[in-house]
Amino acid sequence: MNKPQQKEHNGYTFTEMVIVLLCWSILLSCFIPLQYRTYQNLEATLTLQQLKEDLLLTQHLSMNEHVYYTVNFEQESGGYFLYDTKERKTIFHRKLPEKWVMRLTTLQPTVRFNQKGIIQKAGTMYLYAPHKTYKVVFPFGSSRLRIEEI
Repeated sequence: MNKPQQKEHNGYTFTEMVIVLLCWSILLSCFIPLQYRTYQNLEATLTLQQLKEDLLLTQHLSMNEHVYYTVNFEQESGGYFLYDTKERKTIFHRKLPEKWVMRLTTLQPTVRFNQKGIIQKAGTMYLYAPHKTYKVVFPFGSSRLRIEEI
């Protein structure tokens, strides 16, 4: 008896390839925006944490060494620096991430702490990230700052 011969397929058809590529394209197009948003959230978290730690350092130095340490905010360039007015030297200079904007409302550009760690002039400033706004409050008393997402 003769059996009909079956053709062997060693590859995929064009339709199968198009379907698989379409599925991969859809999955990647969903994943890439999530990754970018995760990056932006991480960048914001690290930037705000660095600001808190820099102000804690300034407060600590003012209490333990001398009161001539200041944090100076530069609204135009979008950054700040720690300055030792006694030695007349900059300790460090930090820039905000690209596309971030700083606006000082009631906060003076120069922040100082006294020997007890209390801020000399309280105030508020805003940090505008590409998709979020943060209100940074420097209250009276020994607390350093409070950051609120608006």
